[in-house]
Amino acid sequence: MKNQRNLVNKTIEALLNYIAENDLAIGAKMPTEPQLVEMLKVGRSTLREAVKILVYSGVLEVKQGSGTYVKSRQLTTEYTDENLMTVKTMLEIQAAELAAAADLPAERLIILKEKLFERNKHLEEGEFSKYILSDLAFHMQMVELSGNPFLLKWYNEIYPDLITLLSSQILKIDAFQDTIVLHNQVYEGIIEKNPEKARAALIEISQAN
Repeated sequence: MKNQRNLVNKTIEALLNYIAENDLAIGAKMPTEPQLVEMLKVGRSTLREAVKILVYSGVLEVKQGSGTYVKSRQLTTEYTDENLMTVKTMLEIQAAELAAAADLPAERLIILKEKLFERNKHLEEGEFSKYILSDLAFHMQMVELSGNPFLLKWYNEIYPDLITLLSSQILKIDAFQDTIVLHNQVYEGIIEKNPEKARAALIEISQAN
């Protein structure tokens, strides 16, 4: 599993190096998938995984029937990572505290557990594009469990920016940290009705990358 993650990381790095070394301008077309497979000596599934991460992060753009193009030479969003992470953490802490205090039916907690399992599985197996979406699905489910429609509305509003944020964190290959243990603690805090435990884990998650 770890070898697959490393291979995807190296492929992402190789694609970024290709763009930089060839000084590709915004709008420039990347080599075709068969050409990149041959050039980078990787399998199609690994290449596609790496390209998806770069699409999520705003570096590449895939145009169906046309090819893959350089969209940006650097990651740019309307907000700084710190701004976005602050808002994300505030919303999630409030949601976790409400969920921990609520008398939630077992089936709703099972859904949260399933989303946590999917998140951790995709991360461990190096399926980074699926990991990004499943990570946000776990947090979104937690916000839904709060029962507060405004928290859910605000979280949905920052959702597109969160995809870019998580993708940019993945691209920081050497600095990226797993937070599987911390996410497990968030879940435990909710089911154990221990909001302090969930809060502490969410704060650590926000500081991890």
